[in-house]
Amino acid sequence: MIKIDTSPITYFSQLDERAFFEWAQSIPCVVSIDQGYLHIRSKRISQSDLRDLIAIMFRYKMPMGQLQQFCTPQNESWFKSPVMYWHKSVFGSAKK
Repeated sequence: MIKIDTSPITYFSQLDERAFFEWAQSIPCVVSIDQGYLHIRSKRISQSDLRDLIAIMFRYKMPMGQLQQFCTPQNESWFKSPVMYWHKSVFGSAKK
């Protein structure tokens, strides 16, 4: 089981907090949410699940470097692409 740290999250209303939990629980690879962690079934997740994790973590400004562990030879071409909006948040700045 993989743990993704969700802290710190700022919720702007009770509905915003509810939306986060409903969204997170609807991602198939998320097994549970508790004590500030998303529990992910394994490092092998679908492209759709990874895209949803990217989106929810970006939206709620969670530490996205944790997503590097989901990079595989199968998804590397799009996941590590420097033109993607999440690239810097997940992989940091390009080295010169």
